[in-house]
Amino acid sequence: MSRQNNAKSAGVTLLTAAVAAVTAGLCCVGPLLYLLFGISAAGFAGLSQLEFLRVPMIVLSLGLMLRVFWRLYFSKRLWCTGRLTLGQTRFLFWLILPFMLLILFYPTAVAWFYEVFE
Repeated sequence: MSRQNNAKSAGVTLLTAAVAAVTAGLCCVGPLLYLLFGISAAGFAGLSQLEFLRVPMIVLSLGLMLRVFWRLYFSKRLWCTGRLTLGQTRFLFWLILPFMLLILFYPTAVAWFYEVFE
């Protein structure tokens, strides 16, 4: 596999993980917007029907993030994007991971936050 294809594969994996993380939280976006901005969530009531997608998308997103972790630390294939070094890519991975986890688990995190700071 060429360097260009290797970089594209890694980018597609990260992008797919991000899309899966956002999709996993779609069912809860209405209450979150109401909570954050005080706007009416009536228009988002239909998004609660996407609740059945939450668990599969969480599994998909975590699986893809584990694949990227494995590629960054344990894979024998070279990781070369032409623009970023391996160290820079690892730094970006660790920078993005907390945000991805927060997006994935924000309904649980918000409930915990309110329970602790109530």
